[in-house]
Order: sequence, then structure tokens, then C-alpha cells
Amino acid sequence: MVLYSYAGKILRVNLSTKTIKTEDTKKDIAQLLLGGNGYAAKILWDELKPGIDPLSPENKIVLMTGPITGTGAPGSGFWEACFKSPLTGVWGESACGGWWGPMLKFAGFDGIIIEGASENPVYLWVHDGEAEIKPAEGIWGQTVPKTEEMIRKEIGIPQARVLSIGPAGEKLVRFAGIAVDLERYAGRKGGGALLGSKKVKAVAVYGEKEIPIAKPTEYGKALKECEQAVYASLNSGGGFPNGTLGGYDACNQFGDLPTKYGETGSWEAVSDLYQNFVNKYLVKNRACFGCMQACGRVSQVKEGPFATPVYGGPEYETTAGFTTFMLQKDIEPVIKANYLCNIYGLDTISTSHMIAFAMLCYEKGLITTKDTDGLEVKWGDPDVVIKLVEKIARREGFGDLLAEGVRRAAEKIGGEAPKLALHVKGLEMPYHDPRAGKTQAIEYGTSNTGMDHFHAHETLDVECYGADLGLIPFGLPDPKTIDRFSEDPSKASIAKLVMDWGTVADALVICKFHQYVNLGPDKYAKLLSLATGWKIDGWELLKIGDRIFNLARAFNVREGIRRKDDMLPPRIMQPATTGSTKGVGITNYEGMLNEFYKLEEWDENGIPKPEKLKRLGLNDVANYLASLKS
Repeated sequence: MVLYSYAGKILRVNLSTKTIKTEDTKKDIAQLLLGGNGYAAKILWDELKPGIDPLSPENKIVLMTGPITGTGAPGSGFWEACFKSPLTGVWGESACGGWWGPMLKFAGFDGIIIEGASENPVYLWVHDGEAEIKPAEGIWGQTVPKTEEMIRKEIGIPQARVLSIGPAGEKLVRFAGIAVDLERYAGRKGGGALLGSKKVKAVAVYGEKEIPIAKPTEYGKALKECEQAVYASLNSGGGFPNGTLGGYDACNQFGDLPTKYGETGSWEAVSDLYQNFVNKYLVKNRACFGCMQACGRVSQVKEGPFATPVYGGPEYETTAGFTTFMLQKDIEPVIKANYLCNIYGLDTISTSHMIAFAMLCYEKGLITTKDTDGLEVKWGDPDVVIKLVEKIARREGFGDLLAEGVRRAAEKIGGEAPKLALHVKGLEMPYHDPRAGKTQAIEYGTSNTGMDHFHAHETLDVECYGADLGLIPFGLPDPKTIDRFSEDPSKASIAKLVMDWGTVADALVICKFHQYVNLGPDKYAKLLSLATGWKIDGWELLKIGDRIFNLARAFNVREGIRRKDDMLPPRIMQPATTGSTKGVGITNYEGMLNEFYKLEEWDENGIPKPEKLKRLGLNDVANYLASLKS
């Protein structure tokens, strides 16, 4: 029986036994949870034992596409990596664009489950419905671009797409990422470290299989309708025509640009940084498969101490991390740091976060030059920044401590360091300030992956920037009517709706930026229905998002997560000291959290109630959680 719009097969690779199996993609799971994070959550709930070491062979990583991946749907060039995170010890998922996801599907597979661990370095070669485990001793130790070059040369197919890790993943840096197409990254939560622990250097894919569509003629017409909707939005100023970095100045004005390790949300010293980047360093824009926005940026520093070759980035988060967050005001060191992180396989958010945290600890005397290999880790020193990126990637000296992530590093530093550290569930804070839009506080606290702005979704875009994400027909208030500083209970309902929609994006496996350009739940539901032959509407899509979010929450509850783990760090709740949020703190977080728990039907300890889970079709999960003692 044809499972329309899916490849119909999932690859299972056991590195301990060196066996490869092909399994059918299961229709009942696909209809309940789609693909991406949803399908992977079912696999990891069923197959992982609670309490395992994330870097042990018992952990698994699931690389998944979605039901409309590679079909030409807007934003359908993405793929998802899901796993128990080496950084946080709880649910980990990371999404990425590029061309690797569609190529995996063209090769005949909806996803790959990698389990066990190899004794020696290997890479996987997946092509035309087949797969091989190949030795990688000669590639181990290489940077990301060199790895891609060597593997393409070895397999002899220049069009093959390569997923890989850099030296940071091999060294088990807990926030090492996974790269595709040189600089597109599933960056957060340590997927690169997990692959490194399994001695997997890369996964190369190539294929030319067609994806079956249930109603191809109608699907083509629906695609054109979506394209027209996107162009209408872009022509009226919507979307990301200037890339994510194009919002840098606006974030600064809204107090949404975390500064001096979260002391405040804006810094006037960087008001001309974006225009300087465009005038002197921007080479061109870059798009992923199925993208109509081309938000990717390619840049170069031609000469001087921060010279780089032409390379991808930097994006907004990277730039914010290496500028305001550490009081560093020049763009050239940002481009250099971004380049180094990309070739070594480091998450730029956590890397910049750790360097800024070290600067704060140094200022407060919690660490000295005796701890930092003689480096004076002062705010904003670009030379120190570059040296620390190198040290973290190699786990060299002081870099070995920073490579552990902020929760572990703060505990080892001691004193007041744990109270200063900005994280939730062990994931370092990214670069949007919840004092600028209070729904973001709820999202940061309750995200299944920790202090994460994009899993499930960046909710303050509604309050600060007026994005409705196509959700007004589903109950979202007109963003123009929302007081971004209010902390009343209605903020919880906004957060839940946006987060459910964000979770759907990771199950469809689409780029979330296409939710900003007139593509709401109804349009994607229509595409999904025509592609699969199922009957599904926007409300059902949001219900699926609710189901997946709660399944991942259950995964975390099984790992011991409770209400105490949903609290925000004190430093980010204190009143900001500059700009449009000066004097604004977060004062009713627990009130908003209580309302969010009520909407999610979680008990006072943050555990989903059995009746809710059964109503979502998760009976086995409901029975397990019902057996737990709070």
C-alpha cells in the first residue's frame, strides 16, 4: 500500500553490530504524529530507557524528514535531529535547512535511526534505497568543509549531500552541532557530540526517487496559491527579505537584544552594525531547498586579523551573541568567530554564551588568569573571543570547562556562578529578551528543550513585531491590540497557541519562517491533505502539535523533569537597565505559568494528566505517567 508523500521506509543502523535494516514507515504513527519531531518522539519514547547516559551507546539519534519534505512546498527543505541531549539530559531536537533532507527522501528514506556505537570512525553512505557503513579513519579530525570535500571525492558523486560533524563533535563538546551544506546547522543541544560518541563522522545521501503525491494536479494548484500568498507578504514587507540579521536594529530598539550577559536588552554602541555589515562584508544571499525568502547570508572579511574566506553567515543569533551579549561592538570578529564555529562544528549560540559567561565571572572575580590559561577575559576583547572559540573546539585548557555548557561550568566554578548562569533545563539562553515580550518568558520556561527560542516557537514575535503567523482565525488576538509588557493570564493562551503551531512546523518539517508569510494552518493543512490523501484541517494540525508537545513533555517527566525545572533564571527577571525596556522586569511569571499549566492540563508538578493524554490518543503514555509518584 502506498503511503503517499512519504518515502515509505526508515533506515535503522546499529553501529555496535554493524547491521543495517529497513523498516516500513508506519501509517498509524504518521497519521497521529506526522514526521520530524513527532515520529521521532514516538521512537524515542518506545525505545530509550529512562536515565541512560546521553553519550552512551544506549542513546539513539533519529534524523527525520516530514510528509511534505522535498515536494516543493514552501520551506520544505528542512530535516530534524531528535535525541536525548548530551547538554541537558532531556528531550533534544534541532531543525536545519539546506538540501540534505529532501535528498534523503529522494534516496528512498523518511528517516534514519542511528543506535549503538562504532569502535572506529565511520560514515554512512545512503543512496537509492541502499546504505553502507564505510570507514572514516582518514577523515576523522577534519573540519566540516574538508570532510564534505573528502567524502564527495571518495563516493564520486559531486551532487551528494553530506551531513557531518567537526572536531568539536569528536571531542564531545556538549553543544557541538551537526552541519549540512557547509554552514547550515542543526546547532543546538549537542547532536554533534552524540554522533561523535558513536564515532559517526558523516552521513552522505544521494538519490533520484520520486515522491508519490495522492492528488498531484490539485497539489500543484495549491502550491501556486501558496507561492502567491508568500509573494504578497514579501511585497508588503513581511518575512525576512534582509535575513535574520536584518532585524538586528529593531531588536535593539524593542529591548529584545540581550546585552552584557542579560543585564539589559539594548546597547546604543551597535546601532550602525547592520548597515556596516551590508555595506562592507555581505557577499550574497542564499536559499535552502523550497525557499522563497533566501534569508541565508554569505560574507567575507578580506584582510586583517579577522580575515575569512567567503562563507555562510553570520545570522542574527550569532551576531547578537558575539556583540551585545559580550559587549563586543565590531562585526569583523563576529564573522571570524562564526566561520570558526562552523568549520569546527560548534553551536554559535552556546559558544558565544559561554564566552560571555566567562567574562561575567572574570569581572566578578569568580575566575582569574590562573583559571583561564593566563587570558584576561575582559568584556568585549575580540582577540580573547577568537582564542576561546579555538580552545572550546579542542577542549584545550580553560576551553575544556566551557565545553561542558553553562550549568556544569557554573557548578564547577562555584560561588554565585550557578545563580548568575542563564539557562533553563541546562540549555543556554539564546538572544531574545523575555522582558521585551512576556509570552517569551512562558516559552523559555516550558519548552521541552530548555531555554530555546525556536522549539517550540519564538512567541514574542507576536507581541513585539506584529506577526500573526496565520493564527487569528484560530483564536490569536490581533497583535496590534496586545500589550507586550502585560503579564496577565491571557499571555499563556497566546504562548500555547503559538507553541502548538511551532511544534507542527517541526513535525511537517518546514522552515518556520514560512509561517510568517501568509502560510497559516489552513494552507499547510490543504497541502498535507492533497499530498497524503488524508482529510485534515488547520484545527487538526494544531491538535497534532498539542499531542507532540505533550509526548515530549512526558519524555522529560520520565527523566525527572517537574515544575521546578520550568523556572527562569533570576538575572533575566530583574529590571533591564537601558533602552525601551528600562525598568521592566518579570514580576508575575508564576501566575502566567499557572495559567499555562491549566491550559495544558498539567498537574501542579507539571505532569500531563492521564485524561488529556488519552484524549490525544497517547494511552500508553497516560498509563505510564499515571503510575508515577509526583
